[in-house]
Amino acid sequence: MADETRDEMLKRISENRGYSLEMHRIMAEVDMDWVAAYNQFIDATYTGQRLLDRKTKELLQVAVEAALKADVDQIQAHIRVAIQEGASPMEVLEAMQCVIMPMGALAYRRGIQAWSAETGIGLSLIHISEPTRRYAISYAV
Repeated sequence: MADETRDEMLKRISENRGYSLEMHRIMAEVDMDWVAAYNQFIDATYTGQRLLDRKTKELLQVAVEAALKADVDQIQAHIRVAIQEGASPMEVLEAMQCVIMPMGALAYRRGIQAWSAETGIGLSLIHISEPTRRYAISYAV
């Protein structure tokens, strides 16, 4: 792994996870040894096959990342992989709904933005709002 080029490493990250993020590209540029060690950790805890299947792991990732208010594109990446692994859009939504009480409404809102952007469901209800906000949700009556 240490002999991998930056591009090979990034390709492997994308293939194993189903996505790559800006963080992966930056770290591969500046510290390949760290990326190699990080990838071993990710394989042991996330992408490697253990007891939970990949779909379940992705549903957990979506719920936790929404709860932690991760960037919308990061949540979307996990939604995309969850759907590719067999989850329906409504299963992904339910995963977030199951934890709305402990994660809070603001985190749920970010998760819903990512879910809508990735699935295309509800997009007609989203519009650009005032300059300090990215999106606002309008509810059809």
